[in-house]
Amino acid sequence: MTLLDGEIENLRQKFPDGTPNVYALSDEQKAWLHMKIQSIAEEIVPSQVISQLEKIGNRLTHATEDIPDDEMQRIVSFVFENMAEIENISKIG
Repeated sequence: MTLLDGEIENLRQKFPDGTPNVYALSDEQKAWLHMKIQSIAEEIVPSQVISQLEKIGNRLTHATEDIPDDEMQRIVSFVFENMAEIENISKIG
């Protein structure tokens, strides 16, 4: 199991019902998601999904203030909607 596989599994275990509603999460849960998604974004090799993950990773890395919930919801939705592809890419890389 790669680091990326472990991060994806952590997301699935923490949110077994799929994409969480960021608006309903605590600041601690949002911070945890932030870190996990950033780790995933940093472990991926180029593709369309990867390019978007890199942008997300850069956004999360360089955020100077809390990311608004609507933007975080889009980020979280993108990761959960593309989790199978992210997982497949991780096995290739």
